[in-house]
Amino acid sequence: MPTLNPKEAPDGYVAVLKDIVKPDDGSNICRACDWRSTCQQPDTDFQRHNHRCMGYPITSFQTGLTIAREDGCSVVFKRLPPTHPSLF
Repeated sequence: MPTLNPKEAPDGYVAVLKDIVKPDDGSNICRACDWRSTCQQPDTDFQRHNHRCMGYPITSFQTGLTIAREDGCSVVFKRLPPTHPSLF
């Protein structure tokens, strides 16, 4: 199993492999992501290293830079419980 980089998730979230949470009914995998509502906002900066869920690199049309998850994994983001130690 690949090792996920904990720094590659938005603050307050943890990355989880899509294969682990994919719906049995084949519905959209994004529905399993707790960060989806933020993802759908027009002002969300997808060029930030911790806002990428896809395992493949993209080239930014704004900067020309290649943006990719360092761990190369395809993930969804799950919200950490408010008492999780990494939130303090």
